[in-house]
Amino acid sequence: MTNFIVSVPGTFKQELGAEARARLLTALQGTDPEEVGDVPPDLDALSTDDSGPTFTLRLEVDAEDSRSAQQEALSIARNALEQAGFDEESAPLGPPVMTAIDVE
Repeated sequence: MTNFIVSVPGTFKQELGAEARARLLTALQGTDPEEVGDVPPDLDALSTDDSGPTFTLRLEVDAEDSRSAQQEALSIARNALEQAGFDEESAPLGPPVMTAIDVE
């Protein structure tokens, strides 16, 4: 298995309040990329754009290959957003991007 860091961009079409943010971060526990490879330690699982509604989820995924890692990251992202009260229309996701790989 290989550890991948996958960035999943998206857009909030409804406000991300403090409670929804806390639920989203709780749902993402265990997928934080902080300890994989040479990823900077200040890289957060959720980054939001201060000037607009866009965001990026950076997720650690164990997978056999990059395609499987991207599919798993999308699944994790959708599930976490759903737990925070967002559906596919209120927080649409863009295509996932591989940002780091740590082969064990």
